[in-house]
Amino acid sequence: MKRKVLIVVVGTLFLVCGWSLAGLCGETDDVSSSLIYGASVDTYIQKCEAKAKFMNSGSLNIRKSAMRSTVKGAFIQSNRTAMIEYLMEKNVPFNVHRIEYHLTQKYSESVHPQEIYAVLFKEHNYQ
Repeated sequence: MKRKVLIVVVGTLFLVCGWSLAGLCGETDDVSSSLIYGASVDTYIQKCEAKAKFMNSGSLNIRKSAMRSTVKGAFIQSNRTAMIEYLMEKNVPFNVHRIEYHLTQKYSESVHPQEIYAVLFKEHNYQ
């Protein structure tokens, strides 16, 4: 008899704790997804900065790609929180390629890169 009562008490405690933890999980979903998106955005910015190191390459195409990456990385860095909110709003899956796709789409909607590239080309005298 004691054993059955003890099992019922322990089972009830697990149910009560489970329900209270389930309520807390809803609050932490936004925080954890924000952290995941934030880490993904930071990784993307680091990739852009890594490509920017090729600005002094001998190839014109590589220099152009480095300039595009520099501008894209600077834009995403300056709008980091807005990018995270955008990803959360769109409910983008936690897939690196999907996140990068959405970041690139948002960048291309917001910036007119031809004007920026023209200024950079004149500044660095690339021909």
